Parts: sequence; structure tokens; C-alpha cells
Amino acid sequence: MRRMIVAAAMMAASTGLAAAQTLTLGTNLQLNTMDPHFFNGFPAGSAHPQIFEGLTEISPTLEVKPALATAWRMIDPNTWEFDLREGVRFHDGTPFTARDIIATFARVPNVPNSPALFTPFIRPVKEVQVISDHRIRIITNTPTATLPGDVARVLLLAERDAGQSTSDFNAGRVNGTGPYRFASWTNIESLSITRNDTYWGSRAPWQAVTIRTISRDPSRVAALLAGDVDAIDQVPPADKARIEADPRFRLFSGEAAVVHYIALDSARAESPFVAGRDGQPVPNPLRDRRVRQALSMAIDRTAITERLMESTATPASQFLPSSIDGTSPNLRPTPYDLARARALLTEAGFPQGFRLTLHATTDRYPKDAQIAQAVAQMWTRAGIQAQVAGVAGQVFFSEASRQAYSAFIAQYGTNEAGEGPRAVVHSFEAGRGYGNANRTRYSNPQVDALIQAAMAEIDPDKRREKLHAAIDAAFEDVALIPVFHPAWQFAARRGLVVESRPERRFNALMIRPE
Repeated sequence: MRRMIVAAAMMAASTGLAAAQTLTLGTNLQLNTMDPHFFNGFPAGSAHPQIFEGLTEISPTLEVKPALATAWRMIDPNTWEFDLREGVRFHDGTPFTARDIIATFARVPNVPNSPALFTPFIRPVKEVQVISDHRIRIITNTPTATLPGDVARVLLLAERDAGQSTSDFNAGRVNGTGPYRFASWTNIESLSITRNDTYWGSRAPWQAVTIRTISRDPSRVAALLAGDVDAIDQVPPADKARIEADPRFRLFSGEAAVVHYIALDSARAESPFVAGRDGQPVPNPLRDRRVRQALSMAIDRTAITERLMESTATPASQFLPSSIDGTSPNLRPTPYDLARARALLTEAGFPQGFRLTLHATTDRYPKDAQIAQAVAQMWTRAGIQAQVAGVAGQVFFSEASRQAYSAFIAQYGTNEAGEGPRAVVHSFEAGRGYGNANRTRYSNPQVDALIQAAMAEIDPDKRREKLHAAIDAAFEDVALIPVFHPAWQFAARRGLVVESRPERRFNALMIRPE
């Protein structure tokens, strides 16, 4: 009898150990590609670093840390040397060498049909020189103080894989150096990965991980409560109290290096979703800074963050929360001032307002559709005939990238204060890697010059001053309308710890046993 009890106990322990090594996550993020260079967006940025790695990585405190490079140094303002980690192999056994970096960097700007390339992160790179298999020299066209952090976003491929198409990656030809190996992927539905037991770094805690896309908030919460998933992201504010009161679960939260913003078509003489009060075409009013100011002043950010978001967000004045290094100390959220907004519209020649459609996702961000409706109602009070058009996230960004909208609401995240100005408000220059996320083609030569001056400055203090000047000029011109900074909200079963990151991420690298 004793032997039977011991055997049963051992079997139970073995079963528990196996269960403890598996992890299932429920996320709002909709991963639509396994190509690590196809779409510089939140879903890819979250999923792909489990499988692929860059020369460096960004820590949860936004510090630049070694990854496939162990050390780096600036030889002169236009020259950096990187020492590469030895003994690293890709998942197929291929050794990692300097040649893989050259092949990867050559691929990044040339991915067909990409809605958001990773080109800005290697924008200034003129040449990559191989010193040895495990040392490279990067020559830049201009001084680039942010290069060590920028290359963290460029995930490296084996040289022979750099010729693959996006379709090849999506068909499962996925080969990285990261702590997890690719197992399977279904577009927009799920990603399965397994532990890489030959990984050069610390052993991953999970033998097998499944990340399921559950875009609807009630369904994601229900999956957690039913035990179908171990942890979820984007916990709806209305469900926080219920989850917190349940002893089976824990809540986690963290600051987000993200802005929920409105982009306006200020570039075209006529805009597709703008019309006069009578519905007839009019010259594009969004080109007038006073109109853009009026639209910003008509938004009650406090009402949105405190009531609609239930205090899980803070009003925004720029790309990043003020606690993050490099943000401008001179900016404050635009005060809600309906009278001044109406006066500005009158000054701009639109005393009766005009018609405007605000496009927004319906399944991408917490309460994205409700936020858009709230903004449209606020604009209507200012005299704008505003309406909302909801679009599925899978379609939204490709349409925004081809300038199909007059105004749209979305989020942008960054881990460095200069990246937002460079990517979102600098004039679109695909060949130079500027303005890759500038989907409205906003352009201001003065702002461009200030951004470029900040990007080229090596001295940290001088760079910070120049960056502040660029940020101030962009938001004084209302290059876009910042609305709020969200806070990340997670829930997990007891026994798990979720380490929140400022970037929009939810993956196995953030989850560990308690």
C-alpha cells in the first residue's frame, strides 16, 4: 500500500511539474505575420523577441542592455564597434556571425508591401564592416547617439534566411537565436513556441507557450476566470474589482511608454472625409493650425481618463509620459476650453464648423470605439459635425498608410524620446528612414530641421535640449493631438508574476513563476 501511495504521489508531482512548465496567455494583440521585419507594430514587437534577438535589447527600465552584442563603443561620432557574442547558434544549429548582421541590415529596407518598415532604426547606417566573425564596425552618415538602442529593434536573421519572403516566414520557416523556438502560428489567432534548451542565456521557465488572440474584452476575462488561460492583458477597468476580489488571481499594472493620439490630414488641399456643413467639398480646414488647436482644445482629456478609462490613463501633452528621460518639461496637456475652440474655428473662417469623420479601430485598444465616440461628441459641441467610422484593426493601418482617412485615432509606442518625433511627425522620407509612421504626411521644415539636429547630437545634455526644442515645435504646431497615456493592466492566476514593461508587450518573457 505504501508503495502505491508513493507511486501515486510521484505521478501527481510529475503531472504538476509538467503543467507548471506550460503557459497559455490571452492577449488583445493580433499577430498578423511571422516576418520580423514586415510590420513595426505592437503585436510583432511583443511576439517576435521571444524567437529572434537584436544586437542589443531594451530592459523593462528602458536601459540598453547586451544581447547578441556583448559590448559596444563609439570610435568617433560616425563610427561604432560592436563585440558579438560567441558560441551562439540559431535554432537550426547555424552559428551566429558578423555576416548575419550584414544580411539582415540589407533586408530591412526592402520588405515588399510593409505597412511600417524598421528602416528608421538603421536609417543612418552607411556601411557595416566585418572586422572578424565576432566584431563589426558600423559607419553612419551622421553622428547617431541612439544607435545602440536603435539596433535593439532590428531582429537578426541567419544570412541564408535573409533572402526569404514574408510568405516564407508565414509558412513556418522561422529561425532565430532567442530563448523560444517557433512551433506553429495561425494568423490573428494563436502562436505556439517551445523552450530553446540550447539557448546561450538563462533557461526559459516554460517548456511550451501558447499565446491566443482574444480580442473581445469580455471573452478574454471569461477565459481567465474559466482557467482556459493563465494570464491576460488589457484588463477592462470595469472588471478589475471583480478579478481583484477573486483569491485565484492577481492584478499587475505598469506605466506605458505610449500615447493615444489623433492624426489629422494637414497636408492635402482637399481631404476625403471633410466637407462643408451642407456636405459639399471645401478646402481642407485641417491645414490651418487654428483648426487643429480648436480640435485639441475641444477634447476634455480629464473626462476621458477619469470617467471613460476609469483612472487607468493620464492626460497627454506629447509622445511619452513626463517621467521618461528626454520628454519636454515645457509641455502640459491642452486645457479643455470649448469657448476658445469655437473662437479659433471662427478666426479660421469656419464659424459654422464643418463635417469630419474620425476613423478608429474597434478591436485594437481598450475602449477604442467608445473613446472615438466620446471625442466626436466633444467636437460636435464645438460646432464640428463629427462622426465615427469603426474599422477592424487588421484593415485600419494599411488604409491609414495609404492616406485613406482625414482624421484617425490610434496609439504609438516608443522606448526613446526621439523616436516619436523622428517616426511620426518628421516629413515622410522613405529613403532616409524618416516619417515611417507619418501616415497623414504632416510636414513642417522647421520641425524637420530641429529633429535632425537632435538626432545628430552626440553630447547627451545638448541632445536633450535640442530634442526638447523639436518636441515643443511639433506640438505647438499641433502635428498631432495627444489625448492620453494608458497604463498597462494585466491579470494572472496565483503563482505567476507579470513584469510590466513600458512598451506594449505581453509575452512569455514577462511571465515567471512566483
